[in-house]
Formats: sequence, structure tokens, C-alpha cells
Amino acid sequence: MKNMLTVMIIMFTSISLAMAQEYVGSSACQMCHSSKYSDWIVSGHPYKANISSEGWNILGPAADGGPQYPEFVQNFRNTWMSEIGSSWSEITGIIGGFGWKARFIDGSGKIIGTLNSEINPGGGHNQMNFFEGEEWGWGDYHPTDDKTYNYGCFKCHTTAPIEEGTWIEGVDGLGTFAEDGVGCEACHGPGSNHVNSPTVANIDRVYEFDINSGNGLILADGTSDHANINTDRVNNLCGTCHNRGFDAPIEAKNGYIKHHEPWEESLTWEGHSFMDCAECHDPHKRVIWGGDGVTDNCVTCHENHSNNNHNGNATCIDCHMPYAGKSAVARGESGYKGDIRSHLFAITVDNNSMFNVEGTFVQDDEERRASLDLGFACLGCHNDDANDDIPNKTIDQALASVLSTNGIHGELSIDNSSQIPTKLTLHQNFPNPFNPLTTISFELSDMSEINITVFDLMGREIAELINETVDAGYHSIDWNASEFSTGVYLVKLTSGETSSVQKMILMK
Repeated sequence: MKNMLTVMIIMFTSISLAMAQEYVGSSACQMCHSSKYSDWIVSGHPYKANISSEGWNILGPAADGGPQYPEFVQNFRNTWMSEIGSSWSEITGIIGGFGWKARFIDGSGKIIGTLNSEINPGGGHNQMNFFEGEEWGWGDYHPTDDKTYNYGCFKCHTTAPIEEGTWIEGVDGLGTFAEDGVGCEACHGPGSNHVNSPTVANIDRVYEFDINSGNGLILADGTSDHANINTDRVNNLCGTCHNRGFDAPIEAKNGYIKHHEPWEESLTWEGHSFMDCAECHDPHKRVIWGGDGVTDNCVTCHENHSNNNHNGNATCIDCHMPYAGKSAVARGESGYKGDIRSHLFAITVDNNSMFNVEGTFVQDDEERRASLDLGFACLGCHNDDANDDIPNKTIDQALASVLSTNGIHGELSIDNSSQIPTKLTLHQNFPNPFNPLTTISFELSDMSEINITVFDLMGREIAELINETVDAGYHSIDWNASEFSTGVYLVKLTSGETSSVQKMILMK
């Protein structure tokens, strides 16, 4: 019996060793999967992190020792390397640099922030911003403290991250990883067995692991919530990194959705819950820089919407996937155009903001489902540039266009009488917080003599915006608060014996 047990242990150990896999690096995949490798190497995934200890290794070392990117990427690398200057030798890694911005890591493993900037010590200017070939220059990256580039960060910017070890020699507690950037094995798992004997059985199409274990959203009851890889394999794998708080609200700041929110946006797809990320995206290919990573379009399913009543060259995504998110920069003049396309899809047709009163997340409750507002769906183009040959519109004008008898898709056609509001309403200003411009919208059920006045929290009147007779309908007025200081203000709409007040936050 003892000998048999010994044999069984040896057999089990041998099987376990045979099954144990090691990470071999993306280059090992190139020989058999050359097409997918060629797509991947010029996508954004390999450049999520670019670490000097790896030899700036994506496309081979540069003559000047700096990180390399595909030639079509206009990230103004020479500019930021030149301006970093003599401090360049102290940079150990680049975060990003492919699509929107570049952040830098110093020799201690810390992300260079305002508190420890090599670019302008003590003064910020530590993040290089760019988008679609346009340089936006240095911006300020403000981590709450000297943020270390350790497991909490590189769990989504590297392949096979672990908390043990260190990726900078002589600096303890940083954790380490198998490959900088998001390599093949980040999604398919360790590939040593597959490389030695390629079969479908010894590699995962979707690797079943959870890199967010212990790093997910901490709920009110103290439990940790994270994407469940066993529930929806493809979406949850993508959502593991393309998220901010998993099933938390869609977070917003300064009038835009924060970046890293596609997962949370997808959770609101009432009419698209059957979809997965790979249905529209080839995960091996890029979308930006002229890439063809989008494999399907809207009219595949929405053929009845292939023709619309919109003039010009507007496409489905211009309205249903506008740039409502912001990673590096807000663009244009409208206040409704960031640099990240939203994946909300749905549009609520009214003149209210999509954000909650505080402007901290997208509203999603009984009063308003998570959806785009007409500011982003319409004004991102219609109020973006006075010289772009696209007519400028207000929110109310956009609303009237959508509600007209020839609505954008026709099915929104309604009786004109239903365009008249049923009661006097003062809406939350938008954006809020704002600096220094904001729009105040209101509705009148009848022609009325109204007054709109702004007060400070001491009750002192600081600005009268309207004091006149106004027709029934949807209206808005802009307020420029450039002469006032940061603080909370109250806007009051009065009509006869009726009044309504909203709180506005000016942040400079």
C-alpha cells in the first residue's frame, strides 16, 4: 500500500509539473500566429507600459535609448524627451504614450506627479497630452501622494503582474510582471506548454483568472466586488481593465465621463445586453490612428435606421457614441467634446443634463436612466466651432429639432402640442461644476413674466440674468461667471407666486 501511495504521489507530481505553465513572452507567439501578432504589435495594448528594464523593447531599442512606437503614432516623443532633458536618464518607464497622453516613472518606481516632478519641480507639468495628432502640451498629473507604480497600477498595464518581487533592482515592494504592456499571455494565459506542443487544449482563448482579486470595488458591507470571469467570459475579461469601479456608478468630473468607464457603461445596455465586446471589436487590432479594430457597425442590427433625416455627413456614432469622456483634454468650444467615445448608446430626448446634481456621476435612477444628453449627442458638433460650417445650436434648439415632425429617425415624430411643457421647471445648470461658463435651462407652460437671478450663499444678489416676459416652451440662458470666485451659488427662477432654486458650483 505504501509503495502504491508513493507511486501515486510521483505520478501526481509529474502530471502537475507537466501542467505547470510559464510565461514565455509575446514574441514566442509570432511564428505561428504572425497575422495576429502583426495586428497586436501596432495596437495600443503593447504600449500600456514601456519599461526601460525591458530595454524599451517593443520595436527594438532606439538610438537615443528612448521608447519606440509605431511610426504612425504622433505622440510628440521627441518634444517630451527633449524637454525632460538631462533628467531622461532617471526615467524608468512610460505609462501610455500611444493614444492620449504619456506619464513617466522615476528611479524609485514612483509616477512623476506634481509633488515630485522632474519637468518642473514642485510646479506640475508632468504629463504630456496629445490626441489625434494634435499636441496639447504639458499638463498636471495630481496623484493624492507620490504614487508608486506597483501592483495597483500595473495590474492592467502589464502582463502577469504579481505583488511579490520588484521590477526595479534595489527598490523593494514594487511587485513584478512577465512582460511590460498587455501582451498575448495577458488574455490567453501562460503559454510554455502551448509553445512546446501547440494544441487547442493547452492554451486559453480567454484566460480564466481575475487580476482584480482584492482590488475591486469595496462595497458598503465591506465585501469586494469584481468582474466575474465565469459569468460572461469575454466581456468580463475586457471589463477587468476597462473599468473604474465595476458595477459602481459611471463616474464623472468637470462635465465629462472619466476614462476607464466602458465596462460600467456596458452594464446599462438594456437593449444591448446580449452583446459582448468582441462582437464589435477585434481585440488584436487598434481603433485609433486609422486602425480597423471595429469589426461591425450599427446598421448590421439597426438596418431600419440606416437612413436618417440628419443633414450632412453625421454617422451613428457621432450621436450615439460622442466624445462624452475625457482622458487628457477637452476639445472645441462647446463644452461637450472630450477625447473618449462613450459606450452608453442611448439618448434621452429632453434638455436635462445626463449627470447628477453634483456632476460626479451619470444619473441612473427612476427619474433618468443612464443615457447621453443632447449636449453631447448634438452640441459636440453643433456648437463646437463657429467656422466649421455646422450651424451652432442651443440645447433647446437641438431638442426642437429632434422633436420636430421630421425627427432624426422619424419615429420620434409627435404632435406639436406635446412640445409645450406642462409646468414651470428650472433645471440643473450644465456643466456643474463649471468654469466659468454654464447653461441654465428652464421650461414654461404659459407665456410668463419671469425673473432669473443668481445669489451667493449669504443671500446677496450678484447677477440678474432675465427679467422679462418669455413665451411658453423650452429655454436656456448662458452665464459667464468669470468675474466671480470659486464657490457655491444659487440661481432662482420666479414667475408670479411660483419660484424654483438650483445650486451651482463654480470651480476655478
